[in-house]
Amino acid sequence: MLSILQRSKILDSNAKWWGIKTSDMMEKAGAGIAMELIREYGKHKSYAIICGLGNNGGNGLVTARFLVEMYGVRVTVYLIGREADIKVEESRRNFQILKQLAKKFYFLKIKQDSFAKDIEKHDIVVECLLETDIKGKLHKRFYDVVKKITKLKCKKVAIDFPVPGYKYDLSISLHFEKVKGSKVIDIGIPSEVEQYVGPGEIQQLYIPAPESYKTQNGELFVFGGSNVFHGAPLMAIMTASKFIGSVYFYTTSENRELLKTLKSKVCEFITVQDNEIEKYANYADAFLIGPGLQDNLLNRSIIHTLFKLFPDKPKVIDAYAIAMAIEEDLKNCILTPHRGELRHIWGEKVNLKTQRLEGNLRRFAKESGAIVILKGHVSILFNRNGEVKFNKTGNAGMAKGGTGDIMAGLTGAFLTKNDPWLAAQCGIFINGLAGDLACKEFGYNFSATDIVPFIQKAVKLAREFKSGYLN
Repeated sequence: MLSILQRSKILDSNAKWWGIKTSDMMEKAGAGIAMELIREYGKHKSYAIICGLGNNGGNGLVTARFLVEMYGVRVTVYLIGREADIKVEESRRNFQILKQLAKKFYFLKIKQDSFAKDIEKHDIVVECLLETDIKGKLHKRFYDVVKKITKLKCKKVAIDFPVPGYKYDLSISLHFEKVKGSKVIDIGIPSEVEQYVGPGEIQQLYIPAPESYKTQNGELFVFGGSNVFHGAPLMAIMTASKFIGSVYFYTTSENRELLKTLKSKVCEFITVQDNEIEKYANYADAFLIGPGLQDNLLNRSIIHTLFKLFPDKPKVIDAYAIAMAIEEDLKNCILTPHRGELRHIWGEKVNLKTQRLEGNLRRFAKESGAIVILKGHVSILFNRNGEVKFNKTGNAGMAKGGTGDIMAGLTGAFLTKNDPWLAAQCGIFINGLAGDLACKEFGYNFSATDIVPFIQKAVKLAREFKSGYLN
């Protein structure tokens, strides 16, 4: 389950990814906060806006402007720091606007480089210090300010994430409720932004600690392949091994013989023998079952055994394995069918064109406890709590064998160290984004193997994508 802070950070990055400007969000936030303050406390009060150096401070600056220009309210802005240290361009610009406004309106005062001792008595104090939900100790300067304003005998307001130790009367959240019972302000983010996966999800993925070792960074058990489809699990393994510490690969004895001639080219896995399945499956943090696997009694028996022995281990179930696992307890599983493979769930009678297909999958996810990724031109993700999201990365050049195996490998790797819903979203997004980078390089004429070198570039691009408004 993603935290409120993670959700806020994800929304932050994705809003900018989909073209929502930080300046527009800040304007709507300031206007909405000012309106809520007037509705709650009225015009005939003195307001203190306590601003930090980041985006929440920028929200406070815009709020002060609207209070002065729109409502004629007495406002004193306390900037906790120097103007030169304001971190965000939009906040710097709004501070400049506010300084010009102070020359026009005598009832607007600005005090920068403020400390706790500088804060005077006011009717209402509005705290806009920080952008995130801080869990550790505050810097002494901020701690002193919070201690001072908490002791003031006045009405106190917190904007978005209240700082620790601040006792407020009113909490105002931006876009969605951050604190139970808070007033929520619309900041101009369309609902569609929350419906699509973006770089924000990638930025929440686990990152190895500097002194960590391989078994701490994710171990994946892969069961797949056959003498017919020996390449599929190798595509998944090549991808997964870029993000985790170890991959354990079990396949048929015939396929193991075939892979001996290939392993000099693909060395990122430990081969698991028939008598070692339980041993290495026990080591693994997650399973990937299905790439290249054929539907037969032996494979069904092995899948059943893995489910029986390791019911709580998260699993990605791909391709023909969906049909073999459909009778198992799927509550810890991510299923990755394309539309043609939905017959593994509902049989040959499933109507892929019916408008009720998405509703059926949503219901299936809730009833089975599985997460379902319906791969397609626009992929649809169904969470077990009823949430639905969409992914638009990818292109027609990816409509060929092997791309789904790459996605399964990505999802399995992410699943070893991350929340399953986050892993599912990141797997489909990065797979499609890498395909888009390959398409930019080669046009539509590329193979699945050509996508693999772009996987790391896609993750780097998403991780480094900057927005920095809500978080």
